[in-house]
Amino acid sequence: MIEQVKTKYGIYEGVRSEEGFALFRGIRYGTAARFCPPEEIRPFEGVKVCDTYGPAAPQPPFDMNDETGHPKRIMPGYPYPPETSEDCLYLNITTPADSPEDRLPVMFYIHGGGAQTWYGSCYEYRGDGLASHGAVVVTIHYRLNIFGFLTHPELAEESGHDASGNYGVMDQLLALRWVKENIAGFGGDPERILIFGQSAGARCVQMLLGMPMARGLFRRAAMHSGGGMYCFPETSREEMEKQGEDFTAFCGCRSVRELREMPFEQLEEYSIRFMREKHRIFWMYTDGYVVPESPEKAVLSGRYPETEIILGSTVDEGYTEGKGLLAGFAPTMRVFADVLREKTGKAPYVYCFNRPQPGDDIGTPHSCDNRYVFCSLRESWRPYTEADFALSEQMMCYWTNFAATGDPNGSGLTEWVPFDERRLAMELRTEGLRMADLSNDFVKEREEAVRKKIEE
Repeated sequence: MIEQVKTKYGIYEGVRSEEGFALFRGIRYGTAARFCPPEEIRPFEGVKVCDTYGPAAPQPPFDMNDETGHPKRIMPGYPYPPETSEDCLYLNITTPADSPEDRLPVMFYIHGGGAQTWYGSCYEYRGDGLASHGAVVVTIHYRLNIFGFLTHPELAEESGHDASGNYGVMDQLLALRWVKENIAGFGGDPERILIFGQSAGARCVQMLLGMPMARGLFRRAAMHSGGGMYCFPETSREEMEKQGEDFTAFCGCRSVRELREMPFEQLEEYSIRFMREKHRIFWMYTDGYVVPESPEKAVLSGRYPETEIILGSTVDEGYTEGKGLLAGFAPTMRVFADVLREKTGKAPYVYCFNRPQPGDDIGTPHSCDNRYVFCSLRESWRPYTEADFALSEQMMCYWTNFAATGDPNGSGLTEWVPFDERRLAMELRTEGLRMADLSNDFVKEREEAVRKKIEE
């Protein structure tokens, strides 16, 4: 186990994780003033002991119940609810390496939550499961909601590049750069960094794939329930800046300077009220600078890198009529897979997670696959069986194989073929994994609507 790591900034000392790996909690990767791009940290003297997770980004109060109304199970070593602070640019590293020479694949995770809520150091994203399969796991905090995505003409004017907002995306870029430059000391391979994320985190991955600023910072990508063709509505700069001005007036302020002077708790409360009363949120958009063009335009224009990609969703996110989100993630992802194959020459690996959650009739909803990718099933009250843990084991094998080689396949696993002209997806289920064409009339209808939008 690696106990201390020397980086360009200083020496970090880790602790032992739940399953005996080296765990470095709360490594600061940047600093940031309110509504400003993040800045690189400065070198320090001595040894920083990484035994405490850094605070999460400011956000609405945490629910003490899970998505089903059951009391949330608090896991040892994972405080809940977490502390929140504007000083939230921290990352966590779990490494199974014995020395820096191991050069293991790196899995860099971007959490979901609509870019409004959640944090990277919760038990759901614990690193032990994937580390047990030979990967170095990195999770991050980044700025959310009004703190991460306020867009305003005054901010564009002061920026020096005539753009504002997307500070949370800039945080992700800085965290990626930190990992690229320092992960070798933790036994990771800086040339084999996989970025992966779920929901809004998947959308962030999709944007990073098309961003010039992210070139060279990662090798492969995976998108869970959030990357596809027009799976999220695109908002113009003009609309975002007008929204920023409306929010400023909503707070009773006359300028960005007054917003900056407000205590962060008060600003967060205004943000929550604005979202509830006006039904408007601040999140990522095409700003012409950090995000020069939408992911859809980037891939259609042939500006996506030729790299290996995994993408997929749960079965209740668009394969079944009446259960999908909006038009459903599944059809938008299937069209995106076709476009990737055509424009980059590389067919992605597509999956469908199809395990109705035990214990009630909730089905297979958004986010339930996270616990299987990270093997964090014990956090839930649900009566998971040996079959669930076996499915988690298979998924971790696929994902870590993919991080290491760009191919998820390996010994003892059902063969996962790319999304070629047969348009087969890996159906992940407890009854036995299989490759299948999961399209039906409902899916085909939604796919056709997406293709018409492309033609427009």
